[in-house]
Amino acid sequence: MLTNPPMNSLTTLVCMIFLLFSSCDKARDLPENDGTFVRYTQDISMPSSVLGRNVLFSVYLPDEYVKNPSASYGVVYLLHGYGDDNNAWNDQYLQVSSLINSLEASGAISPMIYVMPQGFNSYYVNKYDGSFNYMDMFVDELVPYIDSTYRTIPDREHRAVVGYSMGGFGAMVLPSMNPAVFSVAVPLSMSFRTDDQYTTESASGWDSQWGSIFGGAGLLGEARLTDYYKSLCPFHFFTATSAASFADIHYYLDCGDDEEQLSVGNDELHILMRDLGIQHEYRVRDGAHTSVYWRTAMEDVLPFIEHCFNDITYSDEDTLIVGNTFSATYERRVIDGAEASVFLPAGYDPMVADTYPVLYLAHDGWTVPEEQAVMSLLDDVQTAVPFVLIAVNQTLLSDKPFMEWALTAEAVYRTGGSAAKRIGLGTGQGGKWLFDATTGSGSPMAFLFLFDAALDQTTVTPSQETGYYIDMTDQGTYYKGANVLYLSCRTNSVTHEYRVRNGLDSFQSFLSGLQQVKSSLTTNLKN
Repeated sequence: MLTNPPMNSLTTLVCMIFLLFSSCDKARDLPENDGTFVRYTQDISMPSSVLGRNVLFSVYLPDEYVKNPSASYGVVYLLHGYGDDNNAWNDQYLQVSSLINSLEASGAISPMIYVMPQGFNSYYVNKYDGSFNYMDMFVDELVPYIDSTYRTIPDREHRAVVGYSMGGFGAMVLPSMNPAVFSVAVPLSMSFRTDDQYTTESASGWDSQWGSIFGGAGLLGEARLTDYYKSLCPFHFFTATSAASFADIHYYLDCGDDEEQLSVGNDELHILMRDLGIQHEYRVRDGAHTSVYWRTAMEDVLPFIEHCFNDITYSDEDTLIVGNTFSATYERRVIDGAEASVFLPAGYDPMVADTYPVLYLAHDGWTVPEEQAVMSLLDDVQTAVPFVLIAVNQTLLSDKPFMEWALTAEAVYRTGGSAAKRIGLGTGQGGKWLFDATTGSGSPMAFLFLFDAALDQTTVTPSQETGYYIDMTDQGTYYKGANVLYLSCRTNSVTHEYRVRNGLDSFQSFLSGLQQVKSSLTTNLKN
């Protein structure tokens, strides 16, 4: 564990005596209300010798806790954000107990013990000058106290730390610094910055929130990046030489694409962990710094923890079963030297074809049944908003520009031939082919959906005339290019959405991503 400064021998002795007395009665003063067991109890007080004060925590116990006295349970520590308290996870904001009940009832998770400690504004670490050693308290007092007071499974394999915002920082650092104590780390919208962001932070923001924890209050620029700060920052403690030491921790990171600053640091951390081979799950969903975002994250986080506690391998990608039936008229046709699959909507009339939008699907070599599976998945969309789908293996087109090929296709099917009528769906090199067509002025399409697209890792120039939906799997090959495009869209105020989800570079993962964009696709087809 992190010890800065270390506890002296007297403090250690006091802690041991305190814990001995607190653990003598394993009957544990369980919360009762008129003799009835109560699952959720607020503001339980634990005296802390390390901090020299009482620390509050709230606890949510399994419904079967009294009925099944021989059972022991894994523990999930839920850490709150800056300015909140130990009741934020349930009463004040997230209402996590109802979600736990629902997931337990569905069989998605087993009963666990949930502990919600008071975090003050500590970022869940020791203060640089040793005046408030919160991490020492957490590891040396709170965890043993919980294990001695409740029927826990008292080992690292059954302890997880989850937190939002400031609590997200704690959820990253506590397990990373104490791998012998915790095995699961789940930071949600983790409140931390890149070095560049910290060096340019306003003096008031840095001094009040970060400088007081890490040291460097009153300093400017790189002087703020103290050695103590670096010891607690994942950009610095994740290195090529240290990476192997984090292999036994199960990481799950989640941050919304609408975060003002935090999404930049979280996304760059994902890239660093990918580069270093540190296994982790990463999610970017639609949302910002809100309790709604964190609650919906827990719908997947708690089953993830269930997998970890039971040593069950977490799935590399989500599975979506899709057939190959559809109401469209299908035909194979050679268009400008490349064989393509064309799906015409029911009632397609070439005399009025210029009213139909065209959806161009560019891929790297799918089979005809796979192209048909895409149309099957989009059948309800095409029924609601008739469109022409033209699917092509981009590798058959060599270096032919998109517009040169598309104009030939549009002449055959007499579609409108305007940017407003064109939408792209691209994956792999096919995605790059479509994206390259939108760079610069005069973009030929209104909206472009990119799935694990083979984007360059250099500066890209998205068009102000095109909207982008950047979809990336967390194990996809082109994660750096997706990050560059996302940041470029943010910087240049280009219309965009950014998603990172569970998956691989695979057709199955593409289908799962396409399923998630159907609503957005329908909206853009109507416009």
